Amino acid sequence: MNSTQSLYTRLSGRNVLMTYTGPFDGQVLSMFGKNIEHTISEDRRLNKTIFKVFIELAQNVSYYSHEKKTTKKGEKAGVGTFIIQNFNDYFYFLLGNPINEKHKEILKEKCTKINSFDRDSLRAYKRELRKLPPGDRGTGNIGLVQAALLSRNPLDYEIIDVDEETSFYIIAVKINKTINNEHNK
Repeated sequence: MNSTQSLYTRLSGRNVLMTYTGPFDGQVLSMFGKNIEHTISEDRRLNKTIFKVFIELAQNVSYYSHEKKTTKKGEKAGVGTFIIQNFNDYFYFLLGNPINEKHKEILKEKCTKINSFDRDSLRAYKRELRKLPPGDRGTGNIGLVQAALLSRNPLDYEIIDVDEETSFYIIAVKINKTINNEHNK
């Protein structure tokens, strides 16, 4: 984890604009996605960036959460939590979900690797991952890379042991308000 304050502590933190806990199915993604895209900020480009980060990370919860719920449509959707916080100079997007213990070290390594790359290396790594067959891409690879590229900040992450089979994975992305416009032109 990169921040000095525990991400777990931030999950119940201040300056909360939006929060949700439950299954991440298509309906939920669509509803919150539209809300994020149109209401978070007066800056449409910034909203678009937050929306894209939300979709990338929320899809990971939907696909890879250790806890699944069956939706009214009979589909299985991963269960998790997300929070968007608003601070003076940035938005902070946190997302958490239970993971199988076997994914713990894999996710730590992926986040550490992604954080070690500069922007050009991240782009090259993303191209490399896209060439792999879908099953070989692994848990959240492209989504995590894309979140780092979009935010232009390192990924914060924390993994908390729950029991011998399950951990709780928290990923957080800081999205700067002012710098974002300059970079996304």
